[in-house]
Parts: sequence; structure tokens; C-alpha cells
Amino acid sequence: MKLSVVKSVVAGKDIVLVDDSIVRGTTSKYIVRLLKKAGAKSVHVRIASPALKFPCYYGIDIQTTKELIAANNTIPEICTQIEADSLAFLSVPGLIKAIGDLNDAENHGLCTAYFDGNYPTPLYDYQAGFDAEVARLGLYEGANIGD
Repeated sequence: MKLSVVKSVVAGKDIVLVDDSIVRGTTSKYIVRLLKKAGAKSVHVRIASPALKFPCYYGIDIQTTKELIAANNTIPEICTQIEADSLAFLSVPGLIKAIGDLNDAENHGLCTAYFDGNYPTPLYDYQAGFDAEVARLGLYEGANIGD
């Protein structure tokens, strides 16, 4: 109910929808459908963060990859699922560059674990579950966890 489209603004136009992130994809799909139902010629989605592929163990309640659309699908698959005409994410280097130097640490002090799986601290009790999920999904070849 909080989202609506002004048909006269989008009808017959190519729309670029910018959002901060895609977690599950349900909201993006809903918005793309709203825009197309209002007559948008095409809807191109641009995400202002890298794809969320890894769980958060530092406070956000995302402890498995099961609910993360980007952990379980390729970008073309996500694009199809949210019914967009195209989809692109900001890269990890692009995010770091956009934020700027915070300090001299790796990634200039920015935690990128949710995007690249490189957690800045050991995962302790979560490590075995994390390793099993990564192996099951084939998300990446090794990580720099806790180094």
C-alpha cells in the first residue's frame, strides 16, 4: 500500500529503477510489476550495493544463504525472477571507491563480508554451517575468514 505509480509519468517510457539492495527479490518484483502495469515500456533495475550473497553474523538477522536471492541465482536468473528488462549491481570495488578511504585497513575499513564472504573476524560457532552452505552453493573458492 505504501507504493504507487503515477501512470502519466511512466506510461510508454523506459524506466531505470534504483534501489539500495535486493535481499529476497519480492519487493523488487512487486515494484517492477507496478511500473509495467502502469504502462512502462521497460524497467531496468540498478542496485546501489553489490549482490548480497553471504549471511550476516554481526547483527542483521540473516544467518543463512537460503533467503538471499543472489546466493542462489545468477544475475540473469534474478532479472527473470523480478521480471525486469535488465539488472546490474554495484561492484565491491565500486562500493569501496564510492565511500572513500575510511582508514588504511583492507577495503579501507569497510566490511564487505555480505558481498564477498571475507569476514573480518573468525566466525567461531558459525564457521561449520557457513562452510557447508558455501560448499553446497559453490559461492566461491576459499575465503579470508578471520585472517
